[in-house]
Amino acid sequence: MSRLLKFVLSLFLGFWIIIVLSSAGQAVLPRVETAIKVHNTVTGVSTRYIGACEGNINFDRADIADLGINTYRIYGGMSRWEREDDDGVYGLPTIAQIKTNPDVIPWEQWDAVMTNPISRSDYAFSGDPAELWQGNARTIFETLKQDNIRPVLTIRNTDPGWSPDWALQLNPPRTEDDWNEWWEHVFATVYWLNVRNNYQVDDFEIHNEPDNRQQGWGGNQADYFELIRIATDAIAYVYRTYLPDRQFYIHAPKTVGGSRWPVDTLASIPTYFDTVNVHNYDLDISPYVRRVRSWMQGTIHARSPLWLGEWGTYTGGYDDFTFSLNLLKNMIRASQPGDTYVYGSHIFSLYDWGISGDFEGLIGPDGKRRMSYYAMRLGIRALQGGRQTLLATSSNPNLMAIATQDQERNLYLLVVNSGSTISRTGVDLSAFSAFTTGTIWQFSSEAMDEIRGHVTMQQGYTHLEIPASSGLLIKFEAQ
Repeated sequence: MSRLLKFVLSLFLGFWIIIVLSSAGQAVLPRVETAIKVHNTVTGVSTRYIGACEGNINFDRADIADLGINTYRIYGGMSRWEREDDDGVYGLPTIAQIKTNPDVIPWEQWDAVMTNPISRSDYAFSGDPAELWQGNARTIFETLKQDNIRPVLTIRNTDPGWSPDWALQLNPPRTEDDWNEWWEHVFATVYWLNVRNNYQVDDFEIHNEPDNRQQGWGGNQADYFELIRIATDAIAYVYRTYLPDRQFYIHAPKTVGGSRWPVDTLASIPTYFDTVNVHNYDLDISPYVRRVRSWMQGTIHARSPLWLGEWGTYTGGYDDFTFSLNLLKNMIRASQPGDTYVYGSHIFSLYDWGISGDFEGLIGPDGKRRMSYYAMRLGIRALQGGRQTLLATSSNPNLMAIATQDQERNLYLLVVNSGSTISRTGVDLSAFSAFTTGTIWQFSSEAMDEIRGHVTMQQGYTHLEIPASSGLLIKFEAQ
């Protein structure tokens, strides 16, 4: 065989090997239509605080840690911590007397109720003692502090049961004696938590759903505004006098979903609060969030934090799969930049209120975690903590997607498929060079936030098979 022929044959063989290897490489990831593309463009930050309202049947730091929440809402007030007038003399001590000497307040009674509550439960105000979590307020606040969970505390004179009886005379407050008692209760609550003890409770809500009489507020809107004014004065006095280097936050107006009270609150008492907080139980939270944000525009609160103090459901549905998947979609909406963005939120509620299940939570009386618990845990893994959100586009109308990046530069892609069929979806991450593999978590009727495998990137490209009616989270580790 001539040298020329050998050269031609070897050249041909080399080209043939290259073609075979190239074809084999392409066979690893068969091309499908690229429906999702993540751009290296920061669009904002995800929801900073994702948490839950408390429930009265349990309080367990293991649940809080497993779910991954970083804020917890607590319903305080007179029915919980001042069941009887603490000094037994209505109207005393006066505001002036407290400012002169805070020890005119009988702190031994406050220490007792916070440490050794009636029926051995801090929730004794809310139901049958046999159904309630056994523990005190100290344990709750100390645990939250140790675990860096941001508490948001409701302070109110009366609760949905119109209790305590003695406080009905200041519902609403009208006389000087009424205001003395209200100012004292707010002062004592904040002083006990943060001066006598350093529990770092710096977020306060004044009453709960004052536009809903079933929640125990007996006054009108103007009365509520004055309730906020006096409460803010008491809170500000504690911080100004004893905690000058600490910042506090007043959340208002704490109204029911769809309410127009936020309009009047923003117009009438804008300087009495700094955080807009409303409730929204809509299946799609977007329309009402947009409405509230439109009301905020043109006021001093145009850029203030917007919280959803209650969302989800206060009846039942957390074991319904469709509802649970929709909950995940609402978490994505709340973390998108723009007029649906939510700074912080509390789903109602982490635990049931009572064994009867009239108010259902993510966790039932037997400790069983309902479907929505796992949907929320998946969403929190992608969205918690104000991470950078990246521009993520989807050409498939059934796919809702959001991408975030944490401080370690790991990238998270959260996708919800609302369609009734599997979506074989190409994913383009070519704008990033640091990712080679990703871990997949799945939420579906077959997998409750479980790891379902891994993906491999090739030249910034991969593909996913997203089951019908499901959520997938892919975490790409930065190399």
